[in-house]
Amino acid sequence: MNAQTVGQAGEEAVLEVILEELGDTAGSEHGSRDALSVLTLPPGDDAAILELPADGEPARIVLTTDTLSQDQDFRQSWWGPGADVAAGTAVGLKAAAQNLSDLNAMAATPISLLVSLTLPPETSLDWVRGFYRGMAQAISGEATQQCSIAGGDLGSGPSISVSITAIGRLAAGRAPLRRSGTQAGDQLAVSGDLGRAAAGLALMEAGQDCTSAELAALRDAQIAPRPRLASGIQAIDAGATAGMDLSDGLLRDAARLARASGVRFSIADELLREHARGLLPAARALGLPESDTLRWAAAGGEDYALLATFPANATLPAGFRRIGAALQADTPGDADGAPEVILESAIDKLGWDSLQT
Repeated sequence: MNAQTVGQAGEEAVLEVILEELGDTAGSEHGSRDALSVLTLPPGDDAAILELPADGEPARIVLTTDTLSQDQDFRQSWWGPGADVAAGTAVGLKAAAQNLSDLNAMAATPISLLVSLTLPPETSLDWVRGFYRGMAQAISGEATQQCSIAGGDLGSGPSISVSITAIGRLAAGRAPLRRSGTQAGDQLAVSGDLGRAAAGLALMEAGQDCTSAELAALRDAQIAPRPRLASGIQAIDAGATAGMDLSDGLLRDAARLARASGVRFSIADELLREHARGLLPAARALGLPESDTLRWAAAGGEDYALLATFPANATLPAGFRRIGAALQADTPGDADGAPEVILESAIDKLGWDSLQT
């Protein structure tokens, strides 16, 4: 462990830690000549250069950016003293996940990340080491193995802030997965489980001991998510009509998807309760009523799953579960405050709004 802070070490020493931790993921050898892109210059110059293959099709680049802020998206108090590497690793994983999830929602393959990191001077070098370890882990999976960390920026500020620009590429002949395109009668489905990050947040905010496997899994869904980053391509290949990243809560994001296509969604209570049942260990540990599990599933946010629609007779890809259906826009009934969504249960919250507390 290195107890030295970034303020004591200075920028060059911090950069040395970053490059040491990233290893090949930041070098020109990351990716082969037949990959979607090749990083032809390692970090060290003023900008990175990505070489795209001449595959006979116009290069279609997909761009997204997102920010993770201390005390807004994570709290240092969630980790005990001396846990700087673990804390940094978790933040690195989550920062990468929220950006890679946006690329996945467009059915794009990640090819590069640019990372802008603002650090208070008292931040330890071990935290920085852990952060880039988490970033490297996030791009080590099968769906991200052609992605490199191409560089970024370092700055100083009163709290930790991470901004990432993620770059993806659409394969030749593949259409992007867009929010518009749902037709009345389509199935509404989600990849993965709902509400786990929200249950994890409730556990962390309460200071709950999460040594049991069930609670630890819910905690990790919040602090170090590992989304299914092949689900966007799987959805397109299975005939998905529309889709979007599920990060602000099911009710809020389903309303956005409905508006983009001019439909309404009916979400089946019994199907939503299937997701909520997996959250019961958190509710019991915190002494909360079972109804809180349904609220976490419906409005929790930060699941980084894929919400998608498929034709009524389509076979859903592996990992997707049906939760409802698309209806004509004038179908009566609604979820409280979400006129585009019909839900039998009353939920007192629609989801996450980044500009409201």
